[in-house]
Amino acid sequence: MIKRHYSSAVLLGLLTIVSFCACKDSGHAKKVKLRAAAEPVVAETAAGAYEKPPLRISIAAMLSPKSSLVTYGELAQYLGKRLNSPVKIAFTKKYAETNDSLRNSGSDIAFVCTGAYLAAIETFPLDIIAVPVVNGETVYNSVIVTGKSSAARSLVDLKGKTFAFTDEFSLTGHLYVQARLAELKQTSSFFSGTVYTGSHDKSVKAVAEGFADAASVDNLVFQALLRQGDFYAKQLKIIEKSPPFGIPPVVARHALPAEVKDRARAILLAMHKDADGARILKAISIERFAAPEPGLYSYAEQVYKGLNKK
Repeated sequence: MIKRHYSSAVLLGLLTIVSFCACKDSGHAKKVKLRAAAEPVVAETAAGAYEKPPLRISIAAMLSPKSSLVTYGELAQYLGKRLNSPVKIAFTKKYAETNDSLRNSGSDIAFVCTGAYLAAIETFPLDIIAVPVVNGETVYNSVIVTGKSSAARSLVDLKGKTFAFTDEFSLTGHLYVQARLAELKQTSSFFSGTVYTGSHDKSVKAVAEGFADAASVDNLVFQALLRQGDFYAKQLKIIEKSPPFGIPPVVARHALPAEVKDRARAILLAMHKDADGARILKAISIERFAAPEPGLYSYAEQVYKGLNKK
């Protein structure tokens, strides 16, 4: 039986493709990395039907690879069909890998986390193609969740507990909590241990199964899990909710030909008017895509830059 505190033993059984690896750090909170055992999932449309080179699309691991393949695979094929081009889609293990792929021209278009987008544009240019509209808005929140039986009512009550983060670049799954800790004049040593799960649904599962006492996750993902009757999400409660952030955008590498970016943008902005497009959007809980409004990422940028002051 695995105990709730962490040691140097490998903790097996949280998920089928990951394992906990605990490490000791004398005098500091222990950090536990949740590592994927498999290579990034890659799906490709049939190239024989097209003459053009493939459009390479990367998906940041906001959901586990299997879930992402189901939700975004059809969207990739939809884009390819309307661009008359084969599409290759890759699901990266970490947000930094998606950024690296864009930086090194390994990807043309990517669905990225807001925090990863802010980190990327500090060092290389990206163009926003479109942003999702969910519940009539282009914003989302971070929520701190814990078990329904927990006595915790806010982040303050989690001192000395174990905490699950999503990814170091995740705004809702990591950076927001770091900003809250800074407000409290605390660091990550506030927690007895931390876990990086790699995706929001895995963070939910980590808390529900007792591998972490609490987690911060994307509220859109959490609410979608609740609507789907997810076994793990139903065992949790929200104890804090962040102010709204600009929603994770769809971006393109700056050097991608303008005509490709323009066509991809036009396809995304109009896909809710098409029967197939509307069906695919409904499956991924997006109403439509829109152009970003000025200042959409101002608050997120404020949080990000506040944490990265020299």
